[in-house]
Amino acid sequence: MSAFVAGSFDAMPRSHFGRALGIALLLEILAVGVWLLHGYFMPQPAPGLRRAPIQIHMVILAPHPKPIVRPRPKPVVKPRPHIVHHVVPIPRPVPKKPVARSKPLPKQPPPPMPVASPEQAATAVDRYAVMIRTRIQKGLRVPAAVRALGLSGRAVIAFKLTPRGRLLWARVARSSGFGPIDRACLAAVQERLYPPFTKHMPHHALRFDVTVSLHDQNQY
Repeated sequence: MSAFVAGSFDAMPRSHFGRALGIALLLEILAVGVWLLHGYFMPQPAPGLRRAPIQIHMVILAPHPKPIVRPRPKPVVKPRPHIVHHVVPIPRPVPKKPVARSKPLPKQPPPPMPVASPEQAATAVDRYAVMIRTRIQKGLRVPAAVRALGLSGRAVIAFKLTPRGRLLWARVARSSGFGPIDRACLAAVQERLYPPFTKHMPHHALRFDVTVSLHDQNQY
């Protein structure tokens, strides 16, 4: 190595030769020192002992297993209960057997009314005429025109009644000579309610002629 260094530095100028030589020597000394230190610090095997061979175990790693994907369990669908609708028949009405009814007894005609004598009938009619004339006279109202003139008079009113007391018709049979008095007397007959005939009166409609008197000083 020193020959190499010396050969290398032959071509250099002499001014640098000494310096290069010193550097080469220094490097060589450092190399020797390093080698000596290495030999000193390295542990020496004991006499008669051999170094145990180093065993190298090759471990072959198995490939990483893929995760097992388990299928998801399907949801259990509970069966719906089978509902059976029983149609209950509507009970039909049992026709009732006709009850044997006893035949109604024939209606017996009402007992005949006792026949009144002509005298009894005439008396009953006269009494009835007096009664209804009293009612007509009490219901008479004096018109304002008659009251203003101070008139008075009488009129005969003819009318016909049924046995039940229903008025069939009415009219002036004999006038008083004053229209307002006749109309007031006729209205008194038409506006009244009459009772049925009495038992001794005839059972048919009758005509009555009633004299109605109008006096302003007595009528209100």
